[in-house]
Amino acid sequence: MTRLSISSVRFFFAALFCILVGGCAGLDPARIPPVETAETQPKPGKVIWHDLLSDNPAAARQFYADLFGWTFRDVGIGRGQNYTVIELDGRVIGGLVDARRIHRGVNVSRWIPVLSVADMAAAMDVVYANGGTVFQKPINIPQRGRVAVIADPQGAVLTLLEPRDGDPPDRPAGPGEWLWNEVWSTDPDATLAFYQALVPDYEVEESDDSNGFTYRFLSTGGVPRIGILPTPVDGIPDTWVAYVRVLDPASTTTAAEKLGGEILLPVRENPLGGETAILNDPAGAGFLIQSWEPATGNSAAEPLNTNGAQ
Repeated sequence: MTRLSISSVRFFFAALFCILVGGCAGLDPARIPPVETAETQPKPGKVIWHDLLSDNPAAARQFYADLFGWTFRDVGIGRGQNYTVIELDGRVIGGLVDARRIHRGVNVSRWIPVLSVADMAAAMDVVYANGGTVFQKPINIPQRGRVAVIADPQGAVLTLLEPRDGDPPDRPAGPGEWLWNEVWSTDPDATLAFYQALVPDYEVEESDDSNGFTYRFLSTGGVPRIGILPTPVDGIPDTWVAYVRVLDPASTTTAAEKLGGEILLPVRENPLGGETAILNDPAGAGFLIQSWEPATGNSAAEPLNTNGAQ
């Protein structure tokens, strides 16, 4: 889990979008591949993609390949630069951006979620009206749609996408796939209100765990999309976090450490179901792993039914 100053973040995202969407002369945004063969129906409020920004892309490739079986495919976007597509079993699940040339001396490695919205203009009005931060105003990526990078009013960074066609279908997450997404917030009530305004279709649902903690999450059409909870780790500012489904968290954490990753929180039982752990990859990008068996019905949120992404 990395921390950046606001000035560093502003500079960073300006440079990132110069690389990604053709803000620099000679780069061609039309070469950036689509998220997936989309359905015709958009799914506002669904996390449909994850981009990894890495200060050590070679180490990241090796780490995730060995840990989850991911593969990496470079796509030329002009001026000798690449956007790297992450795949699992031939299906795209995310992207990798070489962040070394973006801001030297500051580690910007992190996972950034991409959230589908129905109307980019309306979404941006909500961001401005509620005191969010806009790092990149909406811009068109021909094979994806309208894209913007923002931070919510509490500072959690994400990308918004108004899809050109539709969004990936909901389906169960297999091992090595994205399972769930959360916002860790210093002001969960304010965060909840912001995302409800950003995605008017969101409905608030709750699940009580065995310790009496009420877990709140947002759903659309009865399908859980994202969780919102008080920041559980001291010293971490508001942030989005993503979960990868694994079969055995204990062996996965052991393997991650041997591959150069860092265990931030060892494996523990999740009161809502399964076991979970918090990890950093070798460059410092944080993520969570979790075991999950949908047949047991061990969480009211049932994140496995949505995959939270692709």
